[in-house]
Formats: sequence, C-alpha cells, structure tokens
Amino acid sequence: MAAPSPPPAGSVADPRYAEQIPILGSPTSQQDSAFAPPGSPLGPGTAAGAQIVYRDLPIVTIATNWGVSDVQAALNANMIGVFDQPAQLCDAILGDDRVQATLGSRISGLLGRETIFEPADDSDAAREVCDAFESCWDGVGGYGSLGWMIAYQILAGWSIAQITWDTTGPIWKPILRPWHQRFSYYHWNLRRYVALSQDGQIAVEPGNGKWVLHAPWGEYRAWVFGCLRAVAQPWLIRNFAYRDWARFSEVHGIPIKKALCPASADPTQRAAFESSLSQLPNETTILLARGMEGQGSDYDLELLEARDTAWESFPGLIDRCDMSIVLSILYQNLTTEVQGGSRAATVSHMDIRQAGIERDDLAVQATIPQIARPFAFVNFGDADLAPRVRYDVQSSAVHRDNATLAAELGRFLQSIRAAGIKILDPRAFMKGFGVETGEVEDVDPVTVEAKMAGATGEVTEAVDTSAPKTAPGGGGL
Repeated sequence: MAAPSPPPAGSVADPRYAEQIPILGSPTSQQDSAFAPPGSPLGPGTAAGAQIVYRDLPIVTIATNWGVSDVQAALNANMIGVFDQPAQLCDAILGDDRVQATLGSRISGLLGRETIFEPADDSDAAREVCDAFESCWDGVGGYGSLGWMIAYQILAGWSIAQITWDTTGPIWKPILRPWHQRFSYYHWNLRRYVALSQDGQIAVEPGNGKWVLHAPWGEYRAWVFGCLRAVAQPWLIRNFAYRDWARFSEVHGIPIKKALCPASADPTQRAAFESSLSQLPNETTILLARGMEGQGSDYDLELLEARDTAWESFPGLIDRCDMSIVLSILYQNLTTEVQGGSRAATVSHMDIRQAGIERDDLAVQATIPQIARPFAFVNFGDADLAPRVRYDVQSSAVHRDNATLAAELGRFLQSIRAAGIKILDPRAFMKGFGVETGEVEDVDPVTVEAKMAGATGEVTEAVDTSAPKTAPGGGGL
C-alpha cells in the first residue's frame, strides 16, 4: 500500500501548526450564536414578540458646539462601535444647508419614484398578500420612516428601526419607528447591534418581526462605509470658514472712523465734537489731532478702510468643502464642477447619479423583506408569500435610447430584407440588443409586389423585372 500523501501546507494537519493549536484554542462543541449559520428568525413566538413595544430613551442632552477634538473623539468612538457621540455628530451635520440639500436630492431621487409591488409568485394567495402589503405601505415607505432610515444610513452606514404593529383590524399593519443611533452600540461577542431602551438592552435581530436593519454593506462593521468620516472634516472646516468670513466682514464692513480735530482746538468745541461722536452706536472711533503750532483749524470725520483681497480665500475654501460633501453623498458634483455647459460632462455625471439611485433601490429591496416576510407570516401564516418591493428607477433617457435603438434596428431589418437577406427570428435578434418587443403578431408586409398587385397583399409570385420583355410572337419590343 502506498504511503499517504502529506497534508497540504498551511492546513491544520500541517505539523508546523501542531504547537499553535493549543495556544489558539479549538472550536467549541456548542454552537456560538454569533457564528451560527443563517436561518429564519420567524417562529411560533413571532406574533407575541411583535406586539411588544420597546420605549426608547428621551434625548435630553445635545452637542452643538463642535471643535476639532470633539469631532475626532466622535470618529474614534464610531470606529469601535460606540455610537453616542457619532450619532450626535450626525445630528449636527444634518443641520448644514449643503448636507440637507444633497441628502434631500439623493433620497428624493429614490422615494420620489413610483413604488412597484410584485407578488411572490403567480398564485392567488401571493396576490392577496401583495395587495394587503401595498395597502399598508404608508406606515413603511414614508419620508419619516424609510426616508429617515436612509438618511442616517447614508451618514452612518447603517440604521435600525422598531416595527410597531397596528393590530386593531383584521390585517396587522407594520409601522416603522426609527431608533436613534446614539442609544445603541455594537456587541462584538454577539456580532449584533444592541438597542438601549427604558426596558433594558435589546439585541437587534433583523427580520424577527420587531426590528429592521438597513445596512447595504452588511451588518458587520457597516459604519466604516458611512459618509460620516468623509463629511465630518469638510463640514467642520466649512463652519469655521463661515465663522471667520463673518468676522472678517465685521471688521472690513464696519471700518474705523478717524475723527480729526485741530491740535490747538478750543476745549469747549473739542468737547462738543467728542460728544457728537459718542452718539454713533456700536462704532469704533479714534480721535486724532492734526496741525502743529496752531495750524489747521477744521474738524473732519474719515473712514479708515482695510483694502485687500484676503476675502477671496473664504468662498474658495467653502466651495472646496461643498464639493467634498457632495462627492461623498451624491457621488458626483455636477452643480459645482461642470462649467460652460459641457454636454459630455453632464451626461457622465448624470450616469453616476443614476447608478447611485439604482444602488439605493437595490439596498431597499434587500431591506424590505425584513418587514414583508413577518407581515406575510403573522397575517397569512407563510413568510414565503411576502411580496417584492422596488422603485421604478429606470431613467427616462433609457426609454428614449431604447426607442431610438428599436427604430434603427427596424430600419436595419428592412434594409437587409430588401437586399435579399431574412432574419429568421427578428424578436431574438432585437432582444440581443436589449430591445424587448413584447407580444407581436406576424402579418404580411406591405411590399412592392403587393402594390403592383393592386394593394391586395395577395401575390403568389414576384415579377422578375430583370429579364427583357418580349412580344407575343417572340420578337423583342
């Protein structure tokens, strides 16, 4: 018998690793819940657990005056899965006009589209579940629920919400109640987000009928994919630039006034002049004597203005911060970078924008089953009947391009048919170019032969016009 082959290098059976195994430890005999295979969180206790409403903690402390060290501390805490300071930083950043406009544009680009509900299959039961879920969509798909979750997910990389169920009717209706991230942290041993409530700590189990986790990049360390780290620094610098610009404008916009009086002025007149100057509110005035040895007997008031172009650095810095914020959130900076009406640049930027909307739609499609499956389970007893929900994110430009392409393919088919070549399956040919024709019916084309036959369309034999015509007697015409 041949000797067994040695174990592959790097495997556990490799002798080089024999001494390391006791040091590293061995797998436990009991399955660790943090590393258990994925399974359905729905079960016999789902309906009872879904009726529990956890009370969140009131937000009574806030942070609005952010400095460099404060932002850095919040970002450090964020990287280790402690979200109190990072969530407060998100709240502060949401107050920025550029951030609000950019986030609003991205979220409205998705939620402003038509919502499409698709049954799980072609059965009547699946259609019934789909119709019922669509009737409950207002409590799920609004800006105050799903929109709120998307906004915080964009900044933080993830967001959670509690599902509260309206059980007053025959159909339990899900209502999303977003959970503020500052009252949560990531439990590294459990590999779960933990929500802090008035009722204690609750491990968030997405899809169990109680919790929803919106994390397009996955549950584990989802925060590293959020825009917070990319936006925080330009946001802070932008605020500093506005503050410094306001101070600069105050100094340069309210110049110092030079009050001029004769050096040998009459004390009474000088006192009256000073009294009149004191009536100017909130003005900085310097009294200067002029004239020597009795010369110069006039009084005057002049402005001492600062004349320079240092102010140009402020809008330049703010524009740069604006671009950084827009790029982080919207993936493109069409409104700040494209100059001179460049059509190619505009098309490129809009393609990027469209790709971002489509990615957000895919992220929502992956999250909605955490709501739809419990809905189908508690109301109809079968989670697999849960409908699919998506948004009509296809660009109108795509429809125009498809129409143009279909017209060009039609002309191509007509031209090669006139040249004596026939495509056996025109529908498959057009589908190869991404053009779906839908249901069609084969009809006799209106050909030249049909016109020659009196437009009857019934021509049994084409007339050969290439042969010379002859007279009945055989002679040529």
